[in-house]
Amino acid sequence: MAVLLDTTSLPWGQRADAVCAALATNLTPASVSAAAGARSRISRWDLGPGADLLHHVSGGHRLTRTGRHLRSDTPERISLGLPRSGSVRLKHRDLPYGDRIGELQLVDLTSPYDFLVDGPAELQAVIVDYAQLGLTVDAVRSAIPRLPGSPLYEMTRRHLHGLPAVIDALPPGPALAMLGSSTTELIRALIASCAVRPDEWAVEAVNGTLFLRLTAFIRQHQREPDLSAARLAAVHAVSVRAVYTAFAQQGEQLAEWVMRGRLEGARKELARLPSGAGAIGRVAHGWGFKDARHFARRFRAAYDVSPREWQQLSALSS
Repeated sequence: MAVLLDTTSLPWGQRADAVCAALATNLTPASVSAAAGARSRISRWDLGPGADLLHHVSGGHRLTRTGRHLRSDTPERISLGLPRSGSVRLKHRDLPYGDRIGELQLVDLTSPYDFLVDGPAELQAVIVDYAQLGLTVDAVRSAIPRLPGSPLYEMTRRHLHGLPAVIDALPPGPALAMLGSSTTELIRALIASCAVRPDEWAVEAVNGTLFLRLTAFIRQHQREPDLSAARLAAVHAVSVRAVYTAFAQQGEQLAEWVMRGRLEGARKELARLPSGAGAIGRVAHGWGFKDARHFARRFRAAYDVSPREWQQLSALSS
């Protein structure tokens, strides 16, 4: 994380100019105004080529992009914002003008817009170059008013909400790079999923994130016994073959993925529970296993100990 601006240490009279300069530097050209003396903290995370995450604790500001600004030679970009608190109003294309705290706001930054933060607020946005996004301007513009209807809307909203904390918790390395690229891919799929006439890129974007969507659904429903390919296909509006293909492309098998998740969940739960009559059976049943003996066999194969031995070892080490 890089702190681009923190006005706490600045004199009262310099704060507004500092906010305007920081926003003008890190966003597309626009007219910028800020409340006099308002406190502001702007942080930035690099999500990889052509993508950034910005977090702004604002004392109040306004961004207005008009036709005059559109003639600049800056990179064409989109913004997917998430206002978290305060009073935030966006006027852009077909969006209603009003407070939309906690809702995703997709902005085509090649179009005019008016963005008003009226008083103290917290907001964040992922900014992505069109060249990196791989979607046409028309596809993005058609998706703007349809965004809440996307099956990926809630997943993306949760992802953006927790993104700063997750990035800060990860050490530099491959996992951090993968998180950045997967964020861009998720945004790409979100837009493609509700574009009016998805082009070839849009179809590829939706299919390309199918594995991500499937595994996220599995994690949310890990304890439920029916996690079949047929159920996953119905929930995600794809064929059963597409489900199996999505896993095969990652070198995985659906059944084994589900089994590993259930075994790991049961292992963690057993470590917390005292051993007792029926405890292993209850845990097995709670994690989707119909047969406790089958659970015990799979557990030993995965961890080289039986469920009861694991409980005893956990008790000794606690």
